[in-house]
Amino acid sequence: MWVTGCGNGNEETKKEQLASVYTFRPEGKTNISSTSHTSTVEEGKSVSIGFKTGGEIKRLTVGEGNYVKKGQVIGYLDDIDYKLTLQQLETQYAQVSSEIKRIEEMYRHKSISENDYEKAKAGLEQLKIQLDLTKNQLAYTRLTAPISGHIVERFMEEGEMVGAGTPVFKIVDDSGVEAVVALSANAYAQKDHIIKCVGKSSILGDKEIPLDIISFIPDADSNSLFRLRLKIPDTYRNKILPGMNLNVEIVYDSEAKEQVHKIPSRALFERNGKSYVWMVNRADSALTAHEVNIIGAPEGKFSLVAGLNEDDEIVAAGVHHLTDKQKVKVIGKIDNLKGKAAL
Repeated sequence: MWVTGCGNGNEETKKEQLASVYTFRPEGKTNISSTSHTSTVEEGKSVSIGFKTGGEIKRLTVGEGNYVKKGQVIGYLDDIDYKLTLQQLETQYAQVSSEIKRIEEMYRHKSISENDYEKAKAGLEQLKIQLDLTKNQLAYTRLTAPISGHIVERFMEEGEMVGAGTPVFKIVDDSGVEAVVALSANAYAQKDHIIKCVGKSSILGDKEIPLDIISFIPDADSNSLFRLRLKIPDTYRNKILPGMNLNVEIVYDSEAKEQVHKIPSRALFERNGKSYVWMVNRADSALTAHEVNIIGAPEGKFSLVAGLNEDDEIVAAGVHHLTDKQKVKVIGKIDNLKGKAAL
């Protein structure tokens, strides 16, 4: 925008109207920072298991709520047909094996052709395969727990017919419960600098609960959030239950990357999902959008960011009405801790 004024010799001159701004310089902070999140408590890994072969359920040894150990037998099928088939095949295999010895002797004396000899051997191999498959099927009539944990659902009852792979039980891993935290892209980018995670629950009097990182889910959901899974200690298994909320504090050490600074939150603006501040060029008072990485907002009106230096001059407020390369007039400096302006 332009304004008209009178100069010497009644000449009209044009002067660009400058936006008036307050600025501040980033305040250096320790490299240790933290963010707070509300997490959802979820059960650990669960699996649905069933018999590897079909048949009639003869006996189930556990029910809902029971604890089972990995490898424990928890169900049986009626195995009489499999045992009879196995006996029959074992008898046939013994007979054919004896016959093969006789045929080998005849072959050595050239009493039978090589083709007949090879057919006899192939028949024995096929019988051996059938015998092994039947042994496996007989073993599959016993259902064993693949993990240690609690039975949370029992889908079938004794006497029912079940197909191969049909779920009979659902077991929850005894590794316990997990806290699942949704992280923003900025927080996820700092995952390599996490030094500890702690949880707090009002139910436990806000006692700090140490949490171990299980994994990060690298694919963002529809809200552009990344999932962090945290292990809750076994000592809290019966105190912190699935469906509860847990306040989680994530502590970072950004020293390996860059120093963290404290700035007024109102100095930040977004473009295309990224965070920026306006930096003032001291030579010509022109603005430049400078990208920063938000580490956290521990004090409400202030944010912790990475990507600045302590001698940078940053616009303190009114940032959404400014544009790139726009020239400004600095009318005061802001003490970002005390919120006072000085000329």
